Amino acid sequence: MSYSMATTDTGEQGDRAGWPGGYTLVEMLVVLAIVAILVSGAVPFLSSMINNNRLTAQFNQLVGTLQFARSEAIRRQTSVTVCSSNDGASCGGNWQDGWIVLAQGAVVKSSPGLPDNTTLRFNLSSGAANDRILFDSRGFSINYAGFWTLCDARGVNDARGILVASTGRVINARDANHNGIVEDTGGSDLSCP
Repeated sequence: MSYSMATTDTGEQGDRAGWPGGYTLVEMLVVLAIVAILVSGAVPFLSSMINNNRLTAQFNQLVGTLQFARSEAIRRQTSVTVCSSNDGASCGGNWQDGWIVLAQGAVVKSSPGLPDNTTLRFNLSSGAANDRILFDSRGFSINYAGFWTLCDARGVNDARGILVASTGRVINARDANHNGIVEDTGGSDLSCP
C-alpha cells in the first residue's frame, strides 16, 4: 500500500497549494503579542522571587555564622565573638559592612558585606544597639542576648528577624499575630529604616 499527497490543479503537492511553507506575518504577530503579554505578567513575579531568595540567602548566612560561633565556643571551651567588621580582620563598622567570628583573638570566619539596599541591625534585649555578640564556653550569650533585624528596599513586610536567646539558641522570628509583619522579642512589629 502506498500513500501520496493529493495534487492540485496546478500540479503542486501539499495542503496549501501555491503557498510556500512557513507562517504568515499575521500569525507571527499574534504569537509575539501573546508571548509579550505572558512575559509582562511573569516579570514582577520573577523580580519578587529573586528579591526573596536574595534576602533568604543573607538571612541564612547570618544564622549560619551565629550557629557556627556558638558551636566553636563549645568545641574550643572558650569565648567566641561575632562582631561587625568593615575590613574582615577587626571589629568595627556597621553590620551591613560584614562581620567576623573571633576565637582567642584570631579571625576564624569572615562574611562579606550586604548589598547597598539591605540593612542589618542588632539590638540587645535591653534595646541598646550593639556591634558584637559573645558566646561563652557553654554556648550561652548571657549578656549579649538580642534581636537582629534584616531589611531590604521592600520594607517591613518582607523583613526577617533573628532572636539570640541568653541560652545561645538562634531562633527565627515569627509573625505571631498574623498581620504580615514579623515581631521582635517584645511582640512589637519590626521596623525598617
